[in-house]
Parts: sequence; C-alpha cells; structure tokens
Amino acid sequence: MKLDKENTKQIIKIVVIAIVLLVALLNIIQIWEIFKVFLNILSPFIWGLAIAFILNIFMTFYENKLFKSRKAKKNNNKELKPKKNGIKRVCSIALSIITIIAVITIIMLLIIPQFVEVIKNLVINIPDYLENLKFFAMDITEKVPEINNFIQNIQIDTEALRNGIINISKDVLDITVNQVSNLFSNVVNFFIAIVFAVYILANKEGLKVQAKEFIYARLDKEKADYILKVSRLSRDSFRNFLTGQAKEAVILGVLCAIGMLILGIPYAGPIGALTALTAFVPIVGAFIGGFIGAVLIVAVDPIKAIIFIIFIIVLQQVEGNLIYPHVVGKNIGLPSIWVLVAITIGGSLFGIMGMIVGLPILSIIYAIVTENTKNKIKEKGLEEKFENTQV
Repeated sequence: MKLDKENTKQIIKIVVIAIVLLVALLNIIQIWEIFKVFLNILSPFIWGLAIAFILNIFMTFYENKLFKSRKAKKNNNKELKPKKNGIKRVCSIALSIITIIAVITIIMLLIIPQFVEVIKNLVINIPDYLENLKFFAMDITEKVPEINNFIQNIQIDTEALRNGIINISKDVLDITVNQVSNLFSNVVNFFIAIVFAVYILANKEGLKVQAKEFIYARLDKEKADYILKVSRLSRDSFRNFLTGQAKEAVILGVLCAIGMLILGIPYAGPIGALTALTAFVPIVGAFIGGFIGAVLIVAVDPIKAIIFIIFIIVLQQVEGNLIYPHVVGKNIGLPSIWVLVAITIGGSLFGIMGMIVGLPILSIIYAIVTENTKNKIKEKGLEEKFENTQV
C-alpha cells in the first residue's frame, strides 16, 4: 500500500480510535459511573421527551378530531391562523394531560380501596384462616396417618402471628414513608420534565424545522435523508406500539372481567382494571395482575382464588400466543413470530424494559431490512420471481 497523505490520515485515525477504545475498556467501571452521573443530570429531559411522546398521541387526536375546523376538513393543505392554531394547541395539550390523569385516577379508585379493605381483613382474620387451613388439610389427609398426625401436632401461636403481622405492617409503613420522601425529593425533576414536555409539544413544528436544518447543514443530502427516514420509522413504530399496547390492555382487561363474572369470582371490576394496567408490561403483565388478584380473592374465598389462578394462566396463554402477537404485531407491522423473538431476546438481555423497548426497535430494523431487500431484488431484476411471496 502506498503511504500517501490520505492513507497516512486513515492509519492515524484508526490508531487513535483503537487507543481510545482500549483506554475505555481498561477504565470501563469509572466511565460507567461518569455516564450514570451524566444520565442522572439529563433524566428530567429524557423523561420530558418520553412524556411529550405519549401526550403527542392524545394531542394529535384532539387536534384532528375535536378542534379541526370545517375549512381544514375540506382542504387539509390549508393551515390555521397562528392565533387559532395556538389556542387549539393549548386546549389539546390540556385535554391530553387531563385524559391521562383521569384514566390513572379511575383505575386507582377501582383498585386501591378494594385492596386496602382486603389486606385489612386478611391481617385481622389470618389466624382463623390458618386454623381452617389446618382442619382442611387434616380432612384430606385422613387416609394417610403419618401426614395427618404431623398436621394435628402443628401448633399455631396466634398472638405471635398477630405481633409479627403488626411488625411487618410497621416495616411496610416505614418503607412507604421513605418512598414518599424520595418522591418529594424528585418533585423538582418531575416538574422540569412536565414543563419540558409541554414546551416540546407547543413548539414541535419549529423544533422539527431546527432539527432538519441542523442535520442537513452538517451531512450530505443522502445521509441526512436516511437519518430523517429512520427517525420517522422510529416515531411511527413507537407510536403504533403504544396504541397497540393500549388496545391489547383493554381487550385483556375486558376478557378478564367477563371471565371472572361468568365463573362467579369476586372483584371482577377492580381485578379486570388491574390486569389492563399491568398488561402494559408485555406477556408477563397478566401474571403480575394475576398474582395481586389472587391475594385479593384468597381473603374472601380460597377455592375461588384457585379457580382464578387457573383462569388467569389460561388467559395468559391465550394473550401471549394469540392476542398480543396479532394485535400489537399487526399495529407495528411485525409478523407474530418476530414479536415473540423480540420479547424473548429483549427480556433475556434487559428484563421488562427490554421487552417493552425490544418490539418497536425490532420493527424498525425489520422495516429497514425489508425495504433494503426489496430494493436489492429490484436492482437484480427478480421482482417477478418474488412478487407473490408473502412475508
């Protein structure tokens, strides 16, 4: 290879990058600590972007459906006057925030009072439940003397048990107070995130223009076009994922409530709402809701709790293998098999957050690879051979 000026620059560049990577690997722990500090500083703005993204879905709906003028409906290319557009934007943002707060409040009002009442009854009556459980175990083991005698000899110290429950309750209260204190300490960050989100939504068109100007000013047109294309894919993928997840949560919550009503299981409404809320965690959300629901039901009727557990396992299988891949996969343009792949890999690598983020990320990769494959086939003149192939 001839060592001209250009090749020398490339070699120096490669050597510098290699040295930087080596230093980074040797000091990975220190770099990670610095990164965490930096991330903590930026966390209000990151949360602000996430909140703005979610609110934008509702805001766009209100702007297009509720505040769209008759003239705009007739001619979608005409823009509203800035003053009218500003009023519409402010009202849409306010309605979006009110909608999310209202949904969360309704779900909490359905769940929390019932949960508190059941836990209170469980704490008061748990010694009686254990005595009844002992007699039940003695009845079913009557034909097995060894086990039956062992169960008969079990002594339940109800006073010690009550004292233990009181101590646990105090510990839980202390933990709750600490968590509330931490929450108040983060109020400033949360307020900054909300303000940042509202600012982004109020000025989103202007921010889009600034971002485009920044990208096109520093990159050639082809690369800039590609970055904007991936950005649009990412936006659409995450938006479709959230709407698909919401649809799936409603379907699962309704099915859970209806199934419980048919089977005569108590707390159908609250547990259905709780199941819908936890369904925002892909696949395992139904199990989380099922566990909490079983705790509520067991205090009223242990047999019904067992029936509920069997029911929620069956419902989770239907949800995980049929409803979720079809509803969410269809919404983000991802075949069912790839939905399961994304959830499995994302969950294995990064837990619940990997499950949530893995789907839209894989849908972006899938869309880019699919389009690239089609372009390559077109370049080779093989369209006719694959025109009837369905992915």
